[in-house]
Amino acid sequence: MTLIYLGIVALVCIYVTTLLYRRFWDYGLTAEVLFSQHEVEEGQRLFLREKVENRKWLPLPVLMVKFEMDRNIRCVDGMSTSITDKQYRSDWVAMMPYKRVTRSIEVEGTQRGYYSIEEVRLASTDILFRGRLNQLLSNRTRLYVYPSRSKFFRLPEIFCRMYGEYLLNRQIQEDSMEFMGIRDYVQTDSMRKINWKASARTGSLKVNQYHDSTSQRLTIFLNVSQTGILRYYDLIEESIRICRNFLEEFVHKGIPVRIVSNGVDKLTGQEIFIREGAGLSHIDACLKELARMDIHAPSRNMAELIREQSLQKSNHASRGEVSLLISAEQGAELGDAYMDFVGEDGSANWLIPIHESMKGYLTEHVSDTTLRGNSGNYIHTEYLVMEELGQ
Repeated sequence: MTLIYLGIVALVCIYVTTLLYRRFWDYGLTAEVLFSQHEVEEGQRLFLREKVENRKWLPLPVLMVKFEMDRNIRCVDGMSTSITDKQYRSDWVAMMPYKRVTRSIEVEGTQRGYYSIEEVRLASTDILFRGRLNQLLSNRTRLYVYPSRSKFFRLPEIFCRMYGEYLLNRQIQEDSMEFMGIRDYVQTDSMRKINWKASARTGSLKVNQYHDSTSQRLTIFLNVSQTGILRYYDLIEESIRICRNFLEEFVHKGIPVRIVSNGVDKLTGQEIFIREGAGLSHIDACLKELARMDIHAPSRNMAELIREQSLQKSNHASRGEVSLLISAEQGAELGDAYMDFVGEDGSANWLIPIHESMKGYLTEHVSDTTLRGNSGNYIHTEYLVMEELGQ
């Protein structure tokens, strides 16, 4: 008889325990996954931190923490990770009452992009390992992987030539009557240009910026479209890296830079257009836009985009504009549109990333060192062979 009573008590305990776990297992249970940094460069490592907390008296002997992230965020240890179209991570942990567990997973941003982890899934069981319990939690963590700097050894030489052309085009002095804005101070600025009120307000030196009769900015046209059957995404990615090189070099010289691209922002779905600006904050804003660029989305014809910019040019940008076209795609229409944008007095440069195997198939209209227009103007063209990248 005693055994029967004990059996009944055991069954009651099992039933009550099962009810308790099914109702209260997720009470006070929280989990989040956070990147240790918000911005890194391609190839840099950081930590992904898992934090799980059980704020109740009910223990969870087995708890699985699962989440998914882009496969371009590589887990260095490679453990508990499954990779298909995405990367799936599963970690087991035992949660005692009122306990917090934090783990750090070393990861690497292998490719430029904008990444997020939106959800964390928790899976557990009761103390008798009967039944399966699941909960889906929202999660909010973001990571920008900036494009790294291009390693083409000829880029510093090209920059020096372009910077010399910029200085040559600035033969006419600034018109102090036409105020354009305020930017960060650089070593080449005159002390007379410092805006002391803005400097005192911000805590860092600021200078007034005025319009020129010649252009005071660099325009970078970044083309991510390719019209051929095959798309060479490595050439597009290298074009984005080259864009970063010239952005930083000119901004560090105190020259405002704007970027016009037919690449699409993966968050807004709009084409990338970044107005001219200078200073470290402008560089950071540009790198964020470049990180969010989706090169797999449909893109507009670059020649059409350049012609639109030609129609929108202001009087201040009508003469002596320094510009740079970065495009692996080559075509007569693109060259003509760019020539029209530059005009007779502008400084035009075209950088073309290619593979060694493409040398024999270069189109005739850009096969010379320069591309010349009817008015005596010309475009400096440079082929950058991917196999010659510096290591």
